Amino acid sequence: MSEMKQGGGNDAAAPRCPPHPGFIRGLCFLCGVKVEDTEGGAPELAIGDENEMMEQGGSEAAAALCPPHPGFVSGLCSLCGAKEEDAGGSASGFAVGYTQGALASATTSIGPHASDLETLLRARKLTLILDLDHTLLNSTRLDDFSPKEERNGFTSDTRDDPDRGLFRLEPYGVAKLTKLRPFARGFLEQASSIFEMHVYTLAGRAYARAAVKLLDPDGVYFGKRIVTRVDSTRRGMKSLDVIPGAEFVAAVILDDSDSVWPVNQDNLILMDRYHYFSSTCRKFGYNINSLAEQNRDEREHDGSLAVVLEVLKRVHKGFFDSVLDGAPPDVTEAIREVRRQVLLGCTVAFSWLNDLEDAMHTPMWKLAERLGAVCEVDVGETVTHVVAEDPVTKKAQWARDNNKFLVSTEWIKAASFRWCRQDEQAFPPVEVELCEWNS
Repeated sequence: MSEMKQGGGNDAAAPRCPPHPGFIRGLCFLCGVKVEDTEGGAPELAIGDENEMMEQGGSEAAAALCPPHPGFVSGLCSLCGAKEEDAGGSASGFAVGYTQGALASATTSIGPHASDLETLLRARKLTLILDLDHTLLNSTRLDDFSPKEERNGFTSDTRDDPDRGLFRLEPYGVAKLTKLRPFARGFLEQASSIFEMHVYTLAGRAYARAAVKLLDPDGVYFGKRIVTRVDSTRRGMKSLDVIPGAEFVAAVILDDSDSVWPVNQDNLILMDRYHYFSSTCRKFGYNINSLAEQNRDEREHDGSLAVVLEVLKRVHKGFFDSVLDGAPPDVTEAIREVRRQVLLGCTVAFSWLNDLEDAMHTPMWKLAERLGAVCEVDVGETVTHVVAEDPVTKKAQWARDNNKFLVSTEWIKAASFRWCRQDEQAFPPVEVELCEWNS
C-alpha cells in the first residue's frame, strides 16, 4: 500500500480516493478527507455521526444492516452508524466515547478529538503506548549491585558509557544508573513513522522525565506525551482513559506486564522483561543471573525490540488493509490476526491434561490457542507436538515413538514473545529429580 502524502491539506489526500472505504466522525479512514468535500465517492456505508451517513434512510435503516453491531464510537455503531440507544442491546465488542472524561465501562476508552483523528489518518498512523522500565530500559540504584556485577566493573562510581547505553540519571536529579535496551533509539525512530507514541509508566514523574530525556533528547518522538502514576485513575493500574486522544480501536500497548492493564488486554502486546541489572531479577523473584552479571546483552538486530518492531509493522498494515476491505476499524483484531499466525498449523497435546473441560481453562492451553494452535488432550494422528514438563510420561513416550515434536512449555512461551515458531530442539522437557525427604 503506497504511503500517504504528507501535508497538502484535504486536496492532497483526496486523490487517493474515491471510492472512500468509509468515514468516522466525518473523515475518510484512508485519506482523511472530510465527507462534505467528497463528490459522491463514498461507499453506501459511512462511519460517523447520523447527519454524516450516506443515503440509507436514517438511523433505522442503517440499524437494519446489523445486529449484531460490532461496537459503538461516540454512541454510534462503527459499522452502520445506528444510535446505541436504538440498537436494542445488540452490540458485541467495544464501546468508545467520552463519559465526563473517564471510563464509562470496562470496555470504554477516551476518544480523540476530530483534529487528533484527522492528523493520525493523514499520517496513516495509529497510537502506540510504551512502558519504560523493563520494556525500553532498565534502571537500578547506585548502591544495589550484586557481587557478580561488581566483579564486572559496576560500582557506585560507574560513569556514562554511551556505546553500551549506560547513563547516570543524576544530572536530572535521580540517583540511578540506567541501561537502554539495545535498539531502543532505532526502534523509536522507525516506530514513529507509523505511530503517534506516548510513554505510560507507573514510576514517578521525575524519573519518567529523566528516562525519556535519554531516549528522546530532542523531544521528537514523545513531546510532552508522558503519563506517570500520578495520572492514573486506579492505583497501580493503567488504562487508555488517561491517554489524550487514544481510542480503543486504534491504540496499541507495548508493556512487559499484562496485570497492570486489566481493561485493555486486547490492545496489549506483551514484551519479555529486560533484566539487565540483578536488582530487577530479585524484584520479580527470578533466580537467574542478570545480563550484567553474565557480562552480555541482547543483540540489536534480532533482540526483543527488533522483533516487536516487525510485529507492530504487521499490525499497522493489517489495520489499514482491513479498513480498505470494508471491515469495522479495530486494531485489536489486527493484533489477534498477527498472533494467530505464530503457531498456525500446529496441533498440540498436553501431557498433564486429560479432562477437556478443565484443560480449556488453563493458561497454557489458552495461550497456545491465541497463537493459532489447535489444542488436544489426547494424542492422535493429527497431533504435531506434545508439550510435557516430564519427559517420561506416556504421552511423551508416544511422541518419541511416533516421531512427533516433544517440547516443554517454554517453547510456547518463547513463541509468544518472539512472535514466531521456535526451534523445537532448543526446548526439550527436562526430567526433574525428586528429593528424598527424611522423616
